[in-house]
This record gives sequence, structure tokens and C-alpha cells, in this order.
Amino acid sequence: EGGQALAEALKVNSTVAHLDLTANRIGDKGGQALAEALKVNSTVAHLDLRDNKIGPEGGQALAEALKVNSTVAHLDLRDNKIGP
Repeated sequence: EGGQALAEALKVNSTVAHLDLTANRIGDKGGQALAEALKVNSTVAHLDLRDNKIGPEGGQALAEALKVNSTVAHLDLRDNKIGP
């Protein structure tokens, strides 16, 4: 829920450039919501999502978002459950 609410805010935010969400347990749903936000957000350049229990579905959504987002220069996904 929190990850989804934050994602909705990021869709309209035009000032946040660095976001550290380390160890917030946002999971796949939060990862997918953030991915949707990244498709339209043009200010976040540094996003830290370490240790958030993001699985393959959230990882795939984030990858798709990065195809259209040209602002994110740093994305940290360490210690998630995206792959083996």
C-alpha cells in the first residue's frame, strides 16, 4: 500500500531526484507501481530499492519502465528476489 501511494505521488512530482527506499518491503506490487510511475516521471535519477522483496514480476515491470525512462541513471536492486 505504501509503495503504491508513493508511486502515485511520483507520477506528478517534479522535484525528487534521489529516492532511497532500502528495506521497505514493497514487494512485487510496490515494484510494479513504482515502474508505472517511472514511465512518466522525469526527475528521479537515483533510485535505491535494495532489500525490498521485489520478485520476478516487479523486476520485469521495472525493466520495462527503464525502456521508456531516460532519467534514471542509477538503480540498485541488490538483495531482492528477482532471479536465482
